[in-house]
Amino acid sequence: MTANKKSTQPVLTPRRISAGIILVLALVAEVFFDTWCGVQCRRTGYEIVEAQSRQEELLETRKKLRIERGRLKSPQILGARARDELGLITPKPEQIVIIRQ
Repeated sequence: MTANKKSTQPVLTPRRISAGIILVLALVAEVFFDTWCGVQCRRTGYEIVEAQSRQEELLETRKKLRIERGRLKSPQILGARARDELGLITPKPEQIVIIRQ
């Protein structure tokens, strides 16, 4: 009679433990990476919204400045400022000297 001997190998070998640890570390790294990507995506979205808001403000400021420039360049405003701030007056006909080249 021959005895059947089964070779019993332990279920948790060092190789399997190492592979399991590597797998768990890879999964944890994937979760952290996925979370980081989501946070960066949201942060970028907020920055885009903020930049768009700033752009709208700047466009409105530019519009107001163009209107103000047009107003300040008008002959009526320039004449009034010349009289009031600089004391200039319109010359009399006898004060006008024509220079010819």
